[in-house]
Amino acid sequence: RGVARRLRGRQLRLLLCFCGYFGWHLVWPLRHFVLYAPGVSWHEEGHLHAWHMKLRSKGGWAVLEAVEAGGRTTLYTPTSDRHLTYGQVKKAIDRPHAFLLWTTGLARLHMMAGRNLTALHPRSCFSLNSRPAAPLYAPPTANLLDFLGGYELVPPFGPSAVGRWLTSLPPSSGEDQCEHHLPYRADLMRKNMDELHTAAGLSFRSDGGGGRRSDWKLFAPNGQFAYTQKLHLVDDALADYLRRSRGVHGEGRT
Repeated sequence: RGVARRLRGRQLRLLLCFCGYFGWHLVWPLRHFVLYAPGVSWHEEGHLHAWHMKLRSKGGWAVLEAVEAGGRTTLYTPTSDRHLTYGQVKKAIDRPHAFLLWTTGLARLHMMAGRNLTALHPRSCFSLNSRPAAPLYAPPTANLLDFLGGYELVPPFGPSAVGRWLTSLPPSSGEDQCEHHLPYRADLMRKNMDELHTAAGLSFRSDGGGGRRSDWKLFAPNGQFAYTQKLHLVDDALADYLRRSRGVHGEGRT
């Protein structure tokens, strides 16, 4: 009888483990209905693991305006970054989490280059499933330096980015809400990105494979591949740089 009770107890614990495991995997993909604003396919908060595959077509462009302490302003975009592959560029443009990781890397490059960065302002225009175009990263006055390293923490551990540096889902009909439709020169932004890489000590060269584009890689000052250096992570050095940068006033105007 004691053995039977012990077996029933083990079975109960096993049943509770299975229920908890499968219950979590049933509830977690549905969290965006409760924790985040409507329009998960647009702002993508709660999109990961949310069973929303192949439900959207979103395209557009995104540009960051970097403002330095002396008033200098420079434009950058993921499409001009030699550090990224073609697939990474596509994700870094229209996926907010990936875009913020790329923004973190951009801030680190300014730190490595000895530039006193005070703000990173977003400019963008996107269309979701043939809806009228609208900015995704907005307002233009938002400073993305304030959000690096702490995006999409489940409430109440972190606030939503919608209304802070992401917009809510645009209406399915109506007027185009974009102020501009990529009025920026791609060649100029590529030049800006290359100059920043050089100033940060990075070099773009062949790894010995040949003359193909895929054989060329971005190398860090220590001679290692740049993608192995975790440029997109907020470590103690970058966190200190961001604190000092946010304490500098008098940024330039657009």
